[in-house]
Amino acid sequence: MNEAASNNSSYLISIIIPVYNSESFLSSRLEQLLKNNLENIQIIIINDGSTDKSLEICKQYFDKNPHAIIINQENQGLSAARNTGIDTASGQYIVFLDSDDILITKGFDEIRKHLENDKPDVLMGKYVIMQEKGRRILPKYTFPKIKSADEARLAIYSRIHDSVWYVWRYISRREFLLENELYFVRGIVCEDMEWTPRLLTAAKTITFVDEPFYGYYYKRVGSVTQTAAVRRLRDVNALVAADVDAYIDEFHGKALINRLIKESFFSISRYCLCGPDNRKALLPVINEAIRTYRYSSSIIIRFFAFIRNFLPLFICSVLLTIVRLVLGTINRLLGPLSVKHRAWEY
Repeated sequence: MNEAASNNSSYLISIIIPVYNSESFLSSRLEQLLKNNLENIQIIIINDGSTDKSLEICKQYFDKNPHAIIINQENQGLSAARNTGIDTASGQYIVFLDSDDILITKGFDEIRKHLENDKPDVLMGKYVIMQEKGRRILPKYTFPKIKSADEARLAIYSRIHDSVWYVWRYISRREFLLENELYFVRGIVCEDMEWTPRLLTAAKTITFVDEPFYGYYYKRVGSVTQTAAVRRLRDVNALVAADVDAYIDEFHGKALINRLIKESFFSISRYCLCGPDNRKALLPVINEAIRTYRYSSSIIIRFFAFIRNFLPLFICSVLLTIVRLVLGTINRLLGPLSVKHRAWEY
């Protein structure tokens, strides 16, 4: 760890980068990071027990950089790595950067201006989906004009159609995170979905910036283990059931719960792919989540909850899987309905 960096409180932003077995792409991502204007920027890399050459690559780029800290810890998972970053950071604001993604120079410069001028608790930005052969996909909506944090929260959950859970979409004031104990829950696989509602609910000021600042490299997953799929199915549905009680009385509660219920609804299509023992263990968790579907504004989701009273969950899951396959095929044939394709300089 570089002590000069840790004692400097003049940084505007601390960039927290958890790293785990990333050697195949890490050099190119770090080189891209160094192309940004890093004045008043602190870089914190948490090597979370990598067993490849990730730590050596990080040291190659940042070991002698007075504005960078490299932390090497035993493997504890993404949540623990991010929490280490929050406690180590000394910047006024914190941005989380996945080790396989990049910051887009033009948008990141715009973000800095808004942080310096607006000084919000939370800033929400846009991202570009980076695909093979240089293809870029940019969501085609414009952030609405808002006058309060309540209006911002309502807009996020009801009017923004791409994912709102990714933590790297949000740049947060560090003191605000500490005051509200906004650390990540360890031991779950949907940590973003758990953390983001707490972040936005606690924020007193929220700023939107339309200029994309984050480049998200599309993760093409070859095969997901059944253990990982079961854990996600369990965690998402348990979270939905718990969050109804936690947020139902908030101004934005109905919109948030609607958004969470959709996550639960689409996750259930994977239930039929689980083995008999896993299905048995998941059944009470999913049934508890389905009971919250009465709060949904979607007729389809409420109808699904209704037919669940008469059909086994396995059959309902199969039907939902078929529907998703049909809709996915239509979407591929017609092209994405919520995004437009555009070349993006970064």
